[in-house]
Amino acid sequence: MSSARSTMDRELEDLRRELSRIDRGRGRRYPGPLRERVTRWADARRQRGARWRQLSSELGISTESLRRWASIEVPRASALVPVEVVADAGDGSAAGRLLCMITRAGHRLEGLSIADAIEILRVLG
Repeated sequence: MSSARSTMDRELEDLRRELSRIDRGRGRRYPGPLRERVTRWADARRQRGARWRQLSSELGISTESLRRWASIEVPRASALVPVEVVADAGDGSAAGRLLCMITRAGHRLEGLSIADAIEILRVLG
């Protein structure tokens, strides 16, 4: 536990140093990668019971900025997903085919027309 604590302490010192180099003021923005690091550090501390006001005091930034950064969802990189290609046993006509779709969450949808599959993909994004 003490090694995790010392890692958190080192990260806090690094974050303080980087935050102190930023020109502050209305309309000024912190760099995205720095905000992400602050958010990860704050999330880890919040899981251990730290309060927003304590964290903002330790970092030297406003509580509202810290809360706002933590509420922004960071987009995750897309992952490669395995795909199985199955040989077509039909006559080659797409009109009468029924499709089976399996979502990333594991939901399996069977008996879809091509139009149904396109609409589902459009809705799911």
